Amino acid sequence: MLNQNEITSIRSFNRDYTKLLGILNKKVFDTPLSWTEGRVILEIYFNQDKTPIEVANHLNLDKSYTSRILKRFEKNELLYKSQSSTDLRSKKIHLTDKGLELAKQLDESSDQQIKDLLVDLTPPQQQEFFSAVEVLDKLLFNRK
Repeated sequence: MLNQNEITSIRSFNRDYTKLLGILNKKVFDTPLSWTEGRVILEIYFNQDKTPIEVANHLNLDKSYTSRILKRFEKNELLYKSQSSTDLRSKKIHLTDKGLELAKQLDESSDQQIKDLLVDLTPPQQQEFFSAVEVLDKLLFNRK
């Protein structure tokens, strides 16, 4: 088990990284979206034909909160719903052209944010950063 100093160090890193990424800002990348809304629209963008419940479950969000976000997106013509071909009780969600444009903007801004974060590091340091992320990904999410 980690000692208290190690736990404190991890928590300090989490706070600093959160601040560095701007996650505490009310809006994401100069868009009208909150960070949660940005994650929802990107989830739909990367995983088309999901149901609202699938989006909520994948992001570990409250289903009613997700529903309110999706209704707002629908009202703002960022998405539309269609009947599921496999379950008549269920709807699939899809991004409109306007929603796709916003999702692409968020995706590109996210890529640029990482490039900007690493720009002052040497290529070996960038590789070290990437390797550290891969280790965390493997340990926390059992990937690779």
